[in-house]
Amino acid sequence: MRVSSKMMSDRVLFNLTRATTRLLDLQTASSSGRRINRPSDDPLGIIDDLNYRFRLSDIAQFNSNIRHSKSWLSYSDMALSSINDLIINANDIAVQLSNDTYDEAARIAGAETVSDIFSRMLEAVNSQYQGNYIFGGSKMDLPPILAADGGIIYQGDYQDIMIETDKNSYLNINSFGSEFMTKRVTVLGENFDLNPGLQPNLWLTELNAGAGVNMGAGHITINTLNGSYDVDLSGNINNIQQILDEINITTAIPNLIASIAGSGSGLQLEDTTAHHLTLNTPISMLNGGSGISTAAGTDITISTGIPGPLTANIDLSGATDLNDAINIINAQLPAAGIMNVTASIDPDDNKIVITDTSAIPRDLIIDEFSNGTTAADLGIKGTVNAVMQGTDLQPLHIQVLESAAGETLADDLGLLMGTENNILLGDDTNPRLTYHTKLASLNSNAGIQLGVIQINNGVKKVDIDLSPLQDDPNATILDIVEMINNSGIGAKAYLNDDRTGIMVKSQYDDRSFMITEADSGRTASALGIFGSSDLLGTVRILENALTRNNIEEIKVTLDVFTKALDNLLISRSSVGSRVIRAESAETDMLNQELLITNQLSEVEDADMIRVITELANAEIIYQTALASAARVIQPSLMDFLR
Repeated sequence: MRVSSKMMSDRVLFNLTRATTRLLDLQTASSSGRRINRPSDDPLGIIDDLNYRFRLSDIAQFNSNIRHSKSWLSYSDMALSSINDLIINANDIAVQLSNDTYDEAARIAGAETVSDIFSRMLEAVNSQYQGNYIFGGSKMDLPPILAADGGIIYQGDYQDIMIETDKNSYLNINSFGSEFMTKRVTVLGENFDLNPGLQPNLWLTELNAGAGVNMGAGHITINTLNGSYDVDLSGNINNIQQILDEINITTAIPNLIASIAGSGSGLQLEDTTAHHLTLNTPISMLNGGSGISTAAGTDITISTGIPGPLTANIDLSGATDLNDAINIINAQLPAAGIMNVTASIDPDDNKIVITDTSAIPRDLIIDEFSNGTTAADLGIKGTVNAVMQGTDLQPLHIQVLESAAGETLADDLGLLMGTENNILLGDDTNPRLTYHTKLASLNSNAGIQLGVIQINNGVKKVDIDLSPLQDDPNATILDIVEMINNSGIGAKAYLNDDRTGIMVKSQYDDRSFMITEADSGRTASALGIFGSSDLLGTVRILENALTRNNIEEIKVTLDVFTKALDNLLISRSSVGSRVIRAESAETDMLNQELLITNQLSEVEDADMIRVITELANAEIIYQTALASAARVIQPSLMDFLR
């Protein structure tokens, strides 16, 4: 094959061009530090390069979002911390100034401090970050809490503000001011006891907080100084009046009257008999209700040495009253040969008397049999010299017992007890409140002085005049409940869970709820519904109570402040947990950024040692190519003619 001059020239130019291109590529890689400077450098690698760069751009945006979230949450936490401290300050003032040692001037000064606390709470809950209110949901252009003379309301919404912290991963950065400022933390009246008294027509099922009365066998035992009486309640007994009738009329215990106690809380038994022993006095009433030991083997012994010796072991295990005891002693002494000795009672001094009428003087000894205490319990242990005056047996005046073991009827009626007085006041039978409970029966039948109350629900308020119910003997709890429910204020009144009082709550959580006195009385306090169920309302209540110098109203705020602190802790914990999530997301983004940057470097960065080495070689090749071209391509006359 013939190699022409043109072919040689073309080859030399081709090699020179390739060397030049290679040299330029290596110079570009050397100066930029990158292996890929244009798509043609690595068509496949450029795809990975672009993906990594897009991901780094996303990470930069996510980092910006996270920084924004952390700043927002930091502002939220600072505001909540400030509110926490203000609640503690308000509570401390309430505790301190509810003490009787402070005067009106101190409380008025305290009211000014509480007013400042209220303003600072509003300032905290209406905090802004970059011009946006942070506690109003998505309504960032309005102060979340509006406080005016008419009341307190939450103006925000409940829309979460979600910030994307990674692909398909979002963080909620906002909190709602109503959750810790106007949200109900207690219900007014939920634990209050209106203490309804017993009424003749009160059903037994309403006693003992609605647990009722376990009738069992339907019998109780009432002991008086005049005897022991079985009261049969096993018939159709449903209410208090029927109990009283069974005791007073059917059983007809002498000198005993059963009634409702003057305190109104329980039953009462009154015995008009003088406090003196009788032969019919049950031995269970002796020694303050401890009775005497009558167990087998605890008999008493009566013995004499002249003439004798003679001994009588007297078994009193079958005795139920003093008559039994006296008769057993007087019957068993002659049977043992001990004559002219009799036992009797001294009713005036409440003791047993042992008399020895024997013509021959003798020592008569009364002692315990074995290790018993029966003689001492009867007050006659010792030596009889003609006459023994026993010790005072200290009998109860009235005693009520269950009719048998396992029965609880007397206890359920509040009567399982004894007394040395002539009046036995039964325990509080704790009647359950019903909607039909008469207002006159409240406060242990003393009733409540009713006046005007004011209910404030957000920016609405209404006065409710309860005084017309005061003189209505048929007025019931239902009347008060209906007047509140029909007031149009958005309040709901009903019986509390324990059925001891009325509780009232707002139908909304986005507004402060307060019940106060609208006159100079204490109707709301007496009904147990005075105060506020939320934080901001309670601060207002405290300020007004201090101004009014009313210790009772000041104390109402203490429980609410405690619960408000607990409620605020929930919001603070939520913010704290989201801060942790943001920090975790930030760390994750940093790790991802490092990883992807490394991956990007592996794809596009040049190996500088290799590039420099190849660049040096390329320069040699290029110089060689130039020299070769200069020798091979010689200009001719034809080159100039062209």
